[in-house]
Amino acid sequence: MSIEIRQIEHKDIRGFYDALCNVASEGVYLLTTTPPPYEKMENFVLNNIENNHAQYIAIHNEKVIGWADIIPLERNTMTHVGHLGMGIVSDFRGLGIGTDLLKKTIAHAWSQELKRLKLEVFSDNEIAIKLYEKCSFEIEGVKKRARFFENRYQDIIIMAQYSI
Repeated sequence: MSIEIRQIEHKDIRGFYDALCNVASEGVYLLTTTPPPYEKMENFVLNNIENNHAQYIAIHNEKVIGWADIIPLERNTMTHVGHLGMGIVSDFRGLGIGTDLLKKTIAHAWSQELKRLKLEVFSDNEIAIKLYEKCSFEIEGVKKRARFFENRYQDIIIMAQYSI
């Protein structure tokens, strides 16, 4: 299977949005179950392109099947921190795509002189936690009962890595 992993471009915005909608609709892996309006995501991507932020996509047969981005926080005392978001469309999970996406995105984020990369992941998403640990993220803490969805609570694990 041929998978291309590269930095996102303007022509990829619709594909990225479709992949985001696909993963969000599962209700399992992202905080949101309904994605923001297309225009908001378009502006998000255009800002990332303009500022050379670390936003990468995985493409199979000219279709976006995954993404990873590490975007610097905007508060003036937190611009050294990047927040990770990522997702893979269900048919393409377990094939190593997430690892490849994450490694390229992390390398780009460090080249942008960020000093801390952080993420939040549901405590029952063991596969993602193992991926993040494999890519040098460490658990910092747990937000107990942080999400309530489909009549159950989920804890959120906070993970991060730091540059030297």
